Amino acid sequence: MNNVYNEKYFKTKNYKNYLDKEERYFKSASELYNHLQKFSLIDKNTRIIDYGCSVGFFINGFVRLGFENIVGYDISEWAVNQAKNSGCKILSKAEGKFEFGFFLDVLEHMSDKDILDLFENLLIDKIIVRIPCAIELNPNQFHLEISKLDETHINCKTDKEWQTFFKNLGYTQQFRLNFSTIYDSPGCFCCLLIK
Repeated sequence: MNNVYNEKYFKTKNYKNYLDKEERYFKSASELYNHLQKFSLIDKNTRIIDYGCSVGFFINGFVRLGFENIVGYDISEWAVNQAKNSGCKILSKAEGKFEFGFFLDVLEHMSDKDILDLFENLLIDKIIVRIPCAIELNPNQFHLEISKLDETHINCKTDKEWQTFFKNLGYTQQFRLNFSTIYDSPGCFCCLLIK
């Protein structure tokens, strides 16, 4: 499936041109940092992983804010090369211990088994997830039209099902996120979870 996430994937489909979104990711990093540091949940020394980092825009957003301990991981060889070329630190394996993890628009691409295996290799205290959700009355269909367009979206759960899934992984829901660039909605589960 790695070959699916090539340059064409990031420049077509529901992304149009992902490479035009760098400033949006910097704004997301800024909004998240400003909010999370108010509650002492993150600081510039926090060890962070951006899982599904794509071309590294989110990582570079945090680097611009002064973070040094942020790494990424992605299965797309093309995206990883782009990220490395822009100076991002990228793991070759998704493993290790981190204080914070970002999982933005990535878990819907993975089976439950793959996610469970991942969280056995990645030990993370706090995570932020943003995941497209299913319609409550039709649990096998994504709520948002844009989420339906991507055939690599294979994990379709309702908001409540995702909450239960993370509870079974040992995470407690802390609060939903609602900013200008990253937000919770009927079609998207966006939340801070803490172990």
